[in-house]
Amino acid sequence: MTTGSATDSSSVWWFEDVPCGRTRKQGLIQKKTFSRDLETFVREILQNSVDARYDPSEPVQVTFRLRELDDRTAFEEAIQWDDLYAHVKAGGKDQDGHGLADYVKYLENGGAFRLLTIEEKNAKGIQGNEEDQDSDYAALIRDPGASNKGGSTGGRHGLGSTLLWVTSGFQTVLFNSTLAEERPGQTSPRLVGRCFIPTHDLSEGECYSNDGWFGSESGFQRDELKRPESIWNDQAEVLAEDLGMARPDANGTTIMIPGFRDPSDPAMDDQPSPDELYNEFIRATAEYFWPAIRGGNLQVEIDVCGEDTRLTQETIQDNDLVSPFVECFDRMRNASDSFNGPGTVAKTDQEYGIVSKKEGECDDNEEYPTPTEGHVTVAARKANPSDTEGSPSERLGEVAMFRGPGMVVKYKSGHYLGHSGKYHALLAAGKARTPSEESHSPSDEAIDDFLAMAEPPMHDRWYGKKNDELKAKYESGCVGPAEDLTTKTLRSALSKILYSRSDRSGTLTRPHRDILPRTRSDLRTEGGTKKPPSPSIPPLFEWHISDRIAGDEWLFSGTVGPNSERKAIGDGPIEEWEATFELVALFEDNREADTVVVEDIDAEVADGSGQIDVAETRENGEKSYVNAVGDVRSATVEIEAQLDGVEARLGDLAKTRLKLDDGSVEVGE
Repeated sequence: MTTGSATDSSSVWWFEDVPCGRTRKQGLIQKKTFSRDLETFVREILQNSVDARYDPSEPVQVTFRLRELDDRTAFEEAIQWDDLYAHVKAGGKDQDGHGLADYVKYLENGGAFRLLTIEEKNAKGIQGNEEDQDSDYAALIRDPGASNKGGSTGGRHGLGSTLLWVTSGFQTVLFNSTLAEERPGQTSPRLVGRCFIPTHDLSEGECYSNDGWFGSESGFQRDELKRPESIWNDQAEVLAEDLGMARPDANGTTIMIPGFRDPSDPAMDDQPSPDELYNEFIRATAEYFWPAIRGGNLQVEIDVCGEDTRLTQETIQDNDLVSPFVECFDRMRNASDSFNGPGTVAKTDQEYGIVSKKEGECDDNEEYPTPTEGHVTVAARKANPSDTEGSPSERLGEVAMFRGPGMVVKYKSGHYLGHSGKYHALLAAGKARTPSEESHSPSDEAIDDFLAMAEPPMHDRWYGKKNDELKAKYESGCVGPAEDLTTKTLRSALSKILYSRSDRSGTLTRPHRDILPRTRSDLRTEGGTKKPPSPSIPPLFEWHISDRIAGDEWLFSGTVGPNSERKAIGDGPIEEWEATFELVALFEDNREADTVVVEDIDAEVADGSGQIDVAETRENGEKSYVNAVGDVRSATVEIEAQLDGVEARLGDLAKTRLKLDDGSVEVGE
C-alpha cells in the first residue's frame, strides 16, 4: 500500500507490495488478444453496451466524449496524480516493447493529455458484489478478460473489455456506475478504478504487483478483500464530479480513460488529430452498428473537442457509407424474390441446418434436442448509378452479415462467392430476422445461440474448424454448418436473388447474363487432360490446363476464357467475365483428399484487350477467381497451389480436379 491508512474510507491508489524475487508480470496479458486499432475498440465498447441494455423497449444510449485538458490541476488532485504517476513511470521501465514509457515521454515533452469518457443510459450498470464470482463486477473490474455472459449476447467471451486499458497511456481506467438493480447495502453511484502495469520497483527493495486499485480504504477492514473496494453514494458522486465523469439521472456506466491514445500507435509517433478521431468514431459506429441503430436498439453520440454528431434510428439512413444497406434492411421483410430495376430490393429465406446442443449443455429452459432446422434471410439492393461513386461505392458488391445483437460481424465481398456486381447485400441470421419487439421463433433463437459460439473473441467471423468451444457445446457435425453459412449457404442464396428476374407474368426466368452451370474437369498428373463429355449446350467457359507436382506444391498453367461456341459470346463484344474455381486433390479411386490451397495466381491477357484481376483461396473455404474487364477472349493462367498438411501423401495422389463453381460473362449489345 502506498498511500492512506486502513482505518478511514477515503479514496486511495493501492498496489500490493510483493517480494522482489517473485515472478514479474507484464500486466494485462489479454491486451495482445485483440487487434490494436480504434475500429476494434469502438466495436467492443458498443457491443458491450448493447448487451447491457436494461429496458428492451428503449435503445441504449452511448456517448463518446473526448477532451484535451490544458489545466489538469483539479483532475490531478481528484485522481491522486502523483501516486498513480509514480507507479506508471516505474512500470514503464520494466515493460516489454512500447507503451507506458513512450506515453510518459510524450507527456513530459508537452503532448496533449486526452480524457475519453464513454457514457451509457438505459444500461443495467455494474452489477455484483466485490466477492462475487459470476457478475459484471467480476468480469469487468476485478478479473478483466473473464466473462459472465451467456447465450447469444454479442460479447460472449468478455475479452473486449481489456481494450479499455490498452487505449490508456497510463493503462488505467475508472468506472462510475448507476445500478438498475441495487442489492442491500448498495446505493448508486458506484465508483472504482483499475490500473494494469508491469511488476515494478519504486525504489531499491520496494517492489509492487502489476495491478492497482482505486477505491475506498474500507475494503482493508474486510478479511475477504484486504484491498480497496468500490466507493458508493454521496462520496462517489462528489468524486465523480471532481474527476469530470458525473453521471446523468439514468441507469448505466460512465467509463473514463485517462491519457486516451490510438492503440495502434503505442510508441506515440503519429497520434490522430481530434478531427481524425471524430471521423473514425463515426465511421466505425455506422459501419458496424447500423443494424442495431436502425432497429431501435442503440443510439450513439460522438462529441470530440466540441464537434458533435448523433447516430440515431432516424439519422443513420443519412450516412452515405451505409445508407444502401439501411434501405435494404428496411425493405427486406416485404421484398420480392427478384429485382425489378436499380434501387429495388430482393430477398430469399434460405434453409439453414445446424446441430443440437449436447444434452448436458442445454439451459434449464431448453428441451433436448434443441432445434436444428431453420432459415437465414439474404437480401440485396440493386445499386443506383449514384451508388457507384463516393462513399456508397466503398462497400459495393459486399454482404453485411449479422445476427441478433445487431453488430455486423463481417463484410464479405461477393467476389469471393463468385457473385461480383453492383449491389449491396445482407445476411440476417438468428434473431436479426425479426424486429426486437417481436417474438423470435425457436429456430431463430437456436441459430443465434449457435452462431454466438461460432464467433472468435473478436466477433469478426463465424467458424467451426479449430473452434473447441463450439465442439464442446454442440453435438458432432457442428463444424460444417458454421463453415458453410458464409460460403455454400450464402452463395446459393445470392444466386437465387442476383441471377433471377421477373417477367411480365410474374414467373422467374434466367437473366440475359449467362451463368456458369456446375462443371468439372479431371486433370491427370500424368498423361495430360481428361476431356469431359460434350454437353448439348456448350459450356460457358473454355479452359486448357496442365499440371505438375514440384516438391509439396502443384503448379498449374494454361488458358481460360469465355467459350466462343456460345453464339452470344461469339457475336458480341465481351464487357466483363469472371470464373470462380477451386482445386481438389483426388486419390486413384477418385475419392477427394483435400482442397488444394491456391497460394498464388498470375494471369495475363492472351487474346483481346482489357484488365485482369485474380484472388487466391481465402480462409473459411472462400474460392479463387479470375476476373477480366474488357473484351478479353482468353487469359493465360499460372497457379501455385499446396495441399495443406498432406505433404507425406503426395505420392498417393493420382490427379486433381478443377471445379468451376460459379461464373458469369457479360456481353454488350
